[in-house]
Amino acid sequence: MTIQSLMMSETILKRTDIITIARKGIEKKKLSDIKKFTSLTDRELASVLPISERQLVRYEPTHILNKTITAHLIQIIELFHKGIKLFGNDKFQMWLRTPNKVLGKNKPLELLDTSLGIEMVEDIIGRIEHGVYS
Repeated sequence: MTIQSLMMSETILKRTDIITIARKGIEKKKLSDIKKFTSLTDRELASVLPISERQLVRYEPTHILNKTITAHLIQIIELFHKGIKLFGNDKFQMWLRTPNKVLGKNKPLELLDTSLGIEMVEDIIGRIEHGVYS
């Protein structure tokens, strides 16, 4: 699954096209596709987004999410794409919810609420992919 298929957007030919998508925002109803792809619960998804679960529920399905939320969702989708490709879906889901020594015994999922946390988790996935102990 790709960002393009999840977002149902125009063709993504280059990295800057993703920025255009983030700036335009996506409709709230796309969150159901994202939840299916990531296997995140409503609560987990809300915990990693820069918006409260309560506010997210209030939005109509056609509400356009702002660029900060959309950009964060794109980063999460990319992370999940890498993690699922490396581990497989079930093992990645388990890995996300298991305390990680390299992350100060935090669960990787707990760090996905910031761009820095996403980068840290991506870095560990990259290290594992290249055979470096993590």
